[in-house]
Amino acid sequence: MAALGLLTITSYGSWMYGFGVLIGPISDDMGWSTTALGVTFGGAMLFTGLGSFTGGRLLDRFGGPGPFLLQALLGGGLLLASTWADHPVSFGLLYALGAGITGATGFYHVTTAAAARLRPHRPDQAITVVTLIGAFCSPIYLPLTAWMVTTWHWRTAARVLALLAVGGGLLAASLTSDARSTRSGPSLKPLDAIRSALGRPAIKRMMAAYVMTGIAFASVLVYQVPILTASGVSLAMAGTIGGLRGLFQFFGRLGLTGLVERHGSGALLRLAFLVSAAGIAFLLIGSIPAGLTFAILAGLAMGASTPLQSVYARSHFDEGDLGLLMGLQGVSMGLAGAIGPVMGGVMRDLSGSWTPTVVMGIVTMALGAWLLKPDEHRPVGETTLQ
Repeated sequence: MAALGLLTITSYGSWMYGFGVLIGPISDDMGWSTTALGVTFGGAMLFTGLGSFTGGRLLDRFGGPGPFLLQALLGGGLLLASTWADHPVSFGLLYALGAGITGATGFYHVTTAAAARLRPHRPDQAITVVTLIGAFCSPIYLPLTAWMVTTWHWRTAARVLALLAVGGGLLAASLTSDARSTRSGPSLKPLDAIRSALGRPAIKRMMAAYVMTGIAFASVLVYQVPILTASGVSLAMAGTIGGLRGLFQFFGRLGLTGLVERHGSGALLRLAFLVSAAGIAFLLIGSIPAGLTFAILAGLAMGASTPLQSVYARSHFDEGDLGLLMGLQGVSMGLAGAIGPVMGGVMRDLSGSWTPTVVMGIVTMALGAWLLKPDEHRPVGETTLQ
């Protein structure tokens, strides 16, 4: 489990968290617009979403070496190659492809499935362990990346991040060969299963809610550091605040089982979205105390929303095609993640201010809470979170 947890940290940290710290220094050094860099991040999210089925299929067929070697050799290799690019287009293509492959083969949709197969007698506990270890990603990578950028050139920092991704993939690949599927795999007619699921009103509302909140989460995640530095906070302090937000994600994932039993995952998830919106609003104030309040509120709420989304989805998806339909969820959130940073970057460049980007995060997070269908009952199996 430790290897999968470390892989999760290096996968997310190599670009999803690290790139938010690199945006400012890259723009200052190369003169590239925030929009161009936002498109790069959005492209990475898009490739992650579109490749999520591939990462899962590789795991089903080959075990951990399938997706994790691909991540180490191709994903990490392309991330490393991008650090020598001098043109925004070549940099964007190499970085987005490398990051997308890394995300498609090493994010939670792959590592949690691998964990469950490696501990078939206690799969929920194994998934929880990986998720809790993964929560330390931003507390490690945001201040680490900020320190490297302050001490070295951004290219050197990006190379270290890429090499850490390579190391994480190689380590996990060497220890997870038994994580392949022992069953026949997903439905023989996956499109029919997807159409059937999307024909249900509750799932339509859920997917719409996840798209809205995915836009907010991705835009805040990638721009939180430049938003804070634009208000006068130092880069080191902004990275620390971002790291604290990630640390509080860990605490937001503790003790959810009893709450779900009493209140249902839907009600708790709506509350998490609303508290996230309130936390994001503190970015409008632009001070260190407000930044710390953002880190606490948004960290706790966003941390809780990650397992709650899985519990809520499991209670609505058909068990026979759960893996397939959770892949559909990953694609939707990947597409949302591709939209959010682009919109946020365009708003910043057109207005000269981060305020419209922050307001977009508040509004879309609140819309997600409104769209989510309240629990009519607590289905059996909702309390499997441990």
